Amino acid sequence: MSCQIRNNSNIDLTDLEQHIHGMYDHFHQKIGFQKPPTVVFDSDPSNEANVLGKTAYYDPQTFEVHVFTDARHPKDMLRSIAHELIHHGQNLEGRLDVGGYQGPGYYLKNDKLKDLEEEAMTNSAIYLREYEDGLKLKEKNEMSLKEWKNNELNGLLLKKFGILKEEKQINELTAAQKKLPKGLQDAIAKKEGDDTETDEEAEEIEETVRRQATEDYPGNRAGQGTRGQDERNIREEEEGEEEVIEEEEEIEEISGNANQASDRLQAGEKSGREQGRLRESIRSTLKENRAIRLKIKR
Repeated sequence: MSCQIRNNSNIDLTDLEQHIHGMYDHFHQKIGFQKPPTVVFDSDPSNEANVLGKTAYYDPQTFEVHVFTDARHPKDMLRSIAHELIHHGQNLEGRLDVGGYQGPGYYLKNDKLKDLEEEAMTNSAIYLREYEDGLKLKEKNEMSLKEWKNNELNGLLLKKFGILKEEKQINELTAAQKKLPKGLQDAIAKKEGDDTETDEEAEEIEETVRRQATEDYPGNRAGQGTRGQDERNIREEEEGEEEVIEEEEEIEEISGNANQASDRLQAGEKSGREQGRLRESIRSTLKENRAIRLKIKR
């Protein structure tokens, strides 16, 4: 059971009409109207000019709610309709005809009408707020559900095209790179930050890394670097053969992690020129480090 709407003004009811019906349904659940009213939209320029003129009124004989539309905000018209809907309920319950004075200023002179008016002011504001907030919560829930569905769909698409897998592989490779020697990390960082690098430049970087790992590099001489031959001899004498073996095992573990990360990159179909050089650099440098550690052990 819905209310009827009659538009006697020039106002566009396209957006407002759905809220009139929605608000009426909510009020009907609260009050239980035995008969729906007719909501009539009127225009009266002379009433608009009166600051204390009417905004709406209810006709108990025709069950009509009249709303003036001139220079009104749509939500303000909804407030007027809500107020008159309470009077419609009072009329259907036989409580509106109380007799007594009903002229101008009746609110202060007729206590029974005053009580009915206060009931209309209070309940209309409460029920309209319930309708408004209920609608906002419904829209919020629908948006949350839509966002969840979109996230699920995006996740499936990312998995289908391998993007999520590639991201995981990149994270694993980054973790493996952090375990590599400092010189190799610097070389990799330089290679990743320069897209214009030539094969000759890449080979030069790898050669620099290998030199840093050997005793012939000037920076590794005693007093100039932690990897100098003299310092390694002192460390071997103090800590013995056991630490050298532990270092060798650590290199083996790093090599395994780096090789696994390289293989994942290859499985993810990310085998461009830069990735190829990166894998080759990792394997070559680790192989060189392993040879050096074995040489130290011997």
